[in-house]
Amino acid sequence: MSIVLRSRRGPVGTAWHAIALRDGAERLLGPARVGRGKADARAGRVQWLDVDTGAARGDVLDADGELYQARLGLPALRAEARRAFLQVARAHPELPARLAAGEYPQQIEAELAASEVSLLPRDAAELSHDCSCLDWPGPCRHVSALLYVLVEAVDDRPALLLTLRGLALEDLVAPREPKPAPDPGADEEPPGAAAAAQPAAFDPARTDPARLAEVVGEEVAAVIHSFYTGPA
Repeated sequence: MSIVLRSRRGPVGTAWHAIALRDGAERLLGPARVGRGKADARAGRVQWLDVDTGAARGDVLDADGELYQARLGLPALRAEARRAFLQVARAHPELPARLAAGEYPQQIEAELAASEVSLLPRDAAELSHDCSCLDWPGPCRHVSALLYVLVEAVDDRPALLLTLRGLALEDLVAPREPKPAPDPGADEEPPGAAAAAQPAAFDPARTDPARLAEVVGEEVAAVIHSFYTGPA
């Protein structure tokens, strides 16, 4: 089943990130390849598209009825660039949801620029290509047709840029800090601590009548003392 572009005339791609991908790749392709590849893509000659880490691939039907396997490469981010991207991405917890909804905020690319990192091709030299048609040095019209199918796919699903760069939406979520293990002795009280924390119970039978008299008077103290101690 072939893929037919939604765009029937004019430039391909509407979202800013799709346009940036297209413009970067067109600088690699050159004007002659651009026209032929766009016409082939609009004619539905690209049979399928697969996007994986580092490359987009697809079979493209030539005018002579031959199928050619085309590839357009955008390398995965290296370790340092990956760390820089994730630092910026994780500062925006809403980013995974926005990407899944088909939106890639330009603000993210603006913040990445300080580290010279981008999900998009920073220049044409970052892109690579090959095709089984062996049109050397290329890029051939089959690679060009594949590009325009990829541009429309990225237009709808900017998360495909993550895939090309070796990332996934799940990577953008900052890992949770593990909770510290409870200290087994933290809640234990030393022997006698609980008792010491409670005021001593009043026991009139063991209370010195003289001390009690100082508080309530001698007569009341004598009554209380005799009541609790009983007859001798």
